[in-house]
Amino acid sequence: MPLKLRAATPADAPVLTDILHRSKASWNYSDDKMAEYRKHWSVTEKTIQSLHMTVAEQDGVPIGFSGLSPKNEGTLLVDFLFVAPEVQRQGIGDLLLTRAEDHARQNDLFRLYLESDAHAGPFYEKRGFQTIATRPSAMSPGMDIPMMEKILPPSVHAISSIEITLSDKPWAFERENETAISTHFQEAQKRIALLWNGRTLKLTNYRFENGSFMGACAECAYASFLAWRDWGAPDSSAYNLFGSAIIRSSDGALLYGVMSEHTATAGQIYPPGGNLDPTDLTATGQVDVAGAISRELEEETGLTMAALDPGEFLVAFDGPRISISRIFDADQTATELRDKIMRFSKASKEQELADIRIIRSPSDLNDPAMVSYARAIGRHLLT
Repeated sequence: MPLKLRAATPADAPVLTDILHRSKASWNYSDDKMAEYRKHWSVTEKTIQSLHMTVAEQDGVPIGFSGLSPKNEGTLLVDFLFVAPEVQRQGIGDLLLTRAEDHARQNDLFRLYLESDAHAGPFYEKRGFQTIATRPSAMSPGMDIPMMEKILPPSVHAISSIEITLSDKPWAFERENETAISTHFQEAQKRIALLWNGRTLKLTNYRFENGSFMGACAECAYASFLAWRDWGAPDSSAYNLFGSAIIRSSDGALLYGVMSEHTATAGQIYPPGGNLDPTDLTATGQVDVAGAISRELEEETGLTMAALDPGEFLVAFDGPRISISRIFDADQTATELRDKIMRFSKASKEQELADIRIIRSPSDLNDPAMVSYARAIGRHLLT
């Protein structure tokens, strides 16, 4: 079975406590120090209920976990980050810490804070954390516990150029988990009958510097993407790159779609857009992101380039998701555009949109159903 990330449940308390104690002991603390540690530190059902806890499991067996909580305005506290000794140095801690950063951004937090084990400071330093203070270690007399922070960069940036190609290498995650992916998709189809296992493109590496976005995509089955998404994006080398159309009305509002119940993202609120697929490739192997955005815009809303003024491109980094969006200015008001789009959606075969949400101010972005990258783009444009 593949590596998966999932939310912790109260039933996980004993096995997470075991990982906590064995992971701590891997630093070769003395027996008396560990006896004292076990006496005072454990993961209880109350702990799990009070924190945002994520479990990494392999073959259905927990092998690591993290525990997070808001510390104050803007800061996410990493209360726990422990990996079982037998799987340390295999990227599990990296993955959990990356998803902790994602959780911070998704909750409008820009700073991570933690108190490291006296021996673990270098691990966090390699991942961008800086020591801001220290205190004496009770477990290691003569050593200090580093108190560390990491400031997260802004998630939305302007793009001046886009160059994305098709890789000739298959996606390793898809190849290594073929059977489990097939089973997962069959179960998903029982819940959402209209799911279609088409071909799609997923970003397997990228570079963004000085406004230029460059990268490569691998072609894969939609079922593989769906499993990767539902399993907590366990392959942190891959990203769900997609295009988004930001419709801006003549009275300055943004228009986001509310997804219909029969879609894989039912009830979520975000700009019109969708996954990249092989039809978005040019004859030279380039991924035509601009063309994909325009295509999705017309398919979902009925709006064409003739009725809109295409503008600048933005990129929004949202953990395992990366949205490349383009702003389209319209000469109609938000209300007029909403009515027009909804008439089109109700008449279409797919009926992907259940509604159109009009965003006039940052406060309109606070709906819990608003996807985090959509909220970030909205604040970038409206603030």
